[in-house]
Amino acid sequence: MRPPTTNCIAQLRETWQPTLLALIWLFLLILVKRISISEHAPTWPRRARSSLDAEYLPASLDTEAAWDLDSLWKDLEWASHRVIASLSTVTGLLLAFRSNSAIGRWSAARSKWSDVHATSRSLLRLLSASLLTAPDETKTASATSLNDFARKKDETSNVQEILATVPFFSISLMCEMRGRALYVSSGPGQQSLLRSDLVDVLPPSLLALANRHRGDGPDTTDGLDTARDAEKRQQIANLNSAHTMRRCPGPSASSRSSDKNLALISLVILQRSLDTLHSSSLLASPVYAHCIGLLNSLSSHTTELERIRDTPIPLSVSRHFSRLLTIHTILLPVVVVQNLDSQRWWLATAIVAMVTCMLYGVDSFAAKLSQPMGLDTEDLPLEKYVNEVQDEWSNVIACFSAN
Repeated sequence: MRPPTTNCIAQLRETWQPTLLALIWLFLLILVKRISISEHAPTWPRRARSSLDAEYLPASLDTEAAWDLDSLWKDLEWASHRVIASLSTVTGLLLAFRSNSAIGRWSAARSKWSDVHATSRSLLRLLSASLLTAPDETKTASATSLNDFARKKDETSNVQEILATVPFFSISLMCEMRGRALYVSSGPGQQSLLRSDLVDVLPPSLLALANRHRGDGPDTTDGLDTARDAEKRQQIANLNSAHTMRRCPGPSASSRSSDKNLALISLVILQRSLDTLHSSSLLASPVYAHCIGLLNSLSSHTTELERIRDTPIPLSVSRHFSRLLTIHTILLPVVVVQNLDSQRWWLATAIVAMVTCMLYGVDSFAAKLSQPMGLDTEDLPLEKYVNEVQDEWSNVIACFSAN
């Protein structure tokens, strides 16, 4: 999670920066209008003579110049007002589309994480009830031989490894969605969400892959990136290439392990373990079929989350919306300066600041909600979700552990 100061800086950068530029443009227009009026204003004797003998005095050059400037300001105000009125419908439609798309992505990501949680819970329930032995049954069962005791201990250890893979999948999926490295243990500059008791019972092959994944390369996302930067990066990555096929270079030896999808590998290890249990008649066929269906559901949920992460709003729509906001920001001060007296600069400042801040504020929160699995405060609390899965795993193990 990003610190609050980083979020405040990002908010200032995305909302208050265009508002400040709009206010600078407003004050510049007010200054230009005051200078133009003061330079071409007639002196007092001429104003008095014009008011007394207007029908006998010819129009002076100053009066014509002032009239021309006033007409120019009126024409600018009329043109700016017509442009804003003409584009207001398009701006409103794009604003609604952008905000609805962002809220839809956030809601879809929350729904899919709920599905991942529910599927993981069902998988833990089925496997623990079918493979683990209750404490009372362990006390009443008599070991016929030392070999049977050792075999039973190996089977229990294997089952615990299988159950530990389920919460590990949720944590690795969270790191995959955020583009962050998975740390097996906490240390300086790194934080691990894996509990020590979970790490102790993980399959050795999966633990080795996690250690190699941790040691290679930095995180793919910078903690100082704003939501708009992350969205722009995804938009550029999703641009369709040319009609010619481009050959992707093969991964280097130093990046092969860091590019591994630990969430997918967790599902593969889970299915192999279930196949082994089913072939050795330790797992009944109905339970095995149901567990395979749950694994397929987890794979489908992962694909849906990847779609949400990798498919933002099209870049052309985002750029066109930015152009509309820029045009509105430039033309609004012209309308305000002409309709309000230059002495009421405080009212003009309030109007321009409020309208610009609200428009860019909607664009800012839409950019944040469109990346629901990031590190901003408005993003989904993925750490809470994966900790809930670990809590359920811990409760299941404690329920079936022997006293």
